Amino acid sequence: MIDEIITKANTKDGYDKEAYKQRKKEQKEKAYQIIDDALSELKGNPDALKKYLDIQSRFDMYTPRNALLIEKQCPTATQLKTRKDWMELKISFKNPSQQIITILEPGDPYEVDGKSFTPYNAKDMIDVQETNTKPFTRTFDKRYVLQAMLHDCPIDVKVVDSLDSGKLCECNIDDKVLYVSRSDVNEEYIKAVATEIAKMNLFEMTNELDNDKADCIGYMVCKKYGIDSPVESLDRLSSKYSNMEKQDIAKDLTSMKEVAQDMNSRMGQYLDDKRKELKNKEQAR
Repeated sequence: MIDEIITKANTKDGYDKEAYKQRKKEQKEKAYQIIDDALSELKGNPDALKKYLDIQSRFDMYTPRNALLIEKQCPTATQLKTRKDWMELKISFKNPSQQIITILEPGDPYEVDGKSFTPYNAKDMIDVQETNTKPFTRTFDKRYVLQAMLHDCPIDVKVVDSLDSGKLCECNIDDKVLYVSRSDVNEEYIKAVATEIAKMNLFEMTNELDNDKADCIGYMVCKKYGIDSPVESLDRLSSKYSNMEKQDIAKDLTSMKEVAQDMNSRMGQYLDDKRKELKNKEQAR
């Protein structure tokens, strides 16, 4: 009797708990394999590194491993939600079946022999392009993007006519001063400022002075706010990764992501405040 009850409970309405658990286990294993292969691909491959940076710039809240998963499954993704979240927003799907993008979500930590472990579970996500709604987009004025970068700059900012190095912007790590030259505000100028601020933030966070990583961070931050700029360190950084273990590459990507996320957080707040301020002024007219 009890065997029959349990069997019916496990297969109610066609839902098989054991089959579901097995599917999620296989899905997680596949996700780890995708990540492992993607990290290997970054070795000596500047094109692969560029693709990763583009995805991470759009999904700056996601871990590098999840950014790699998204890039390998759906490089055009811009906005991910679970099926439940889309439905709660009363947003329908274009087709009965949708492309599922797997990411890894941390579960509840546990301890074994005094050591803490965090398990990860496979999570199904769906991109906005599978729905009948338009992706959320915002455009940003270049001047305000630059203001946002400099507003909460963690070091003093000094304006100079020009720099001996010929650069548009340069930070002095020892004196903790960001020198910016008087120049037109264009994409090149904003990228230079973003890169130098990233260099200082990276140094503060990791105690490492890495121009190539700062260049990548500056690129991701600019990309997020619609600033077209080159990333000049792809060849050097991907060449460096050729001699690194995959777990060390992942750590490298994580340090860049954390600096970019911190910069975006501060900039985002400033830009939101500026947008509200301009809206209030417009309504007051």
